[in-house]
Amino acid sequence: MLDQPEITLDMRASARSNPNSWLYVIDPEFGPHDEVPPWGFVGAYPVDASGEIVNRFRPNRDYRPSPTALRMPVAANRVEKLLQLIITRYRAQSDLLPELRAATLLIFASSSADESLTAFPNRDGTVMVPVCTSPAHVPASWPGWREIRGVDVAARLHGHPLVVNPAGPITAVVPAAHLASRR
Repeated sequence: MLDQPEITLDMRASARSNPNSWLYVIDPEFGPHDEVPPWGFVGAYPVDASGEIVNRFRPNRDYRPSPTALRMPVAANRVEKLLQLIITRYRAQSDLLPELRAATLLIFASSSADESLTAFPNRDGTVMVPVCTSPAHVPASWPGWREIRGVDVAARLHGHPLVVNPAGPITAVVPAAHLASRR
């Protein structure tokens, strides 16, 4: 759970303009003109009759901290941002599939001439095809990597699941059938 939000000068000014009310704290993912869903509110402070904030913060039990609030690393591209939003439940998992198909991904390459699609067994023996969303996520143990379009990876999986950013910190496993599907 996040700590009680700091009361800023802007919050105090807003409270003075709205006595006998509540001062709602909004997740930093939302801009001043965005429509904020119920889960985008961190919580609220009561404001007394003189427009002063009462230091009795009421957290929103339905609050979902965003990637910004959780101080996740800056996303290098649309796929990484979407993965963060899916992990924080701001977007649906199904939104990842078309984005992966359209993306340029990085795959394992044993040499500069390697055109194969390499798969590796995970801890339970399931053979998976690893891909990365940017050079920062390429495992240090890989001798090299090359770019490939997501749609081309999907066509070559032969039933093996795809593991996105296998070294973390934000990863996803996508069944081959889901990636090949045009739903």
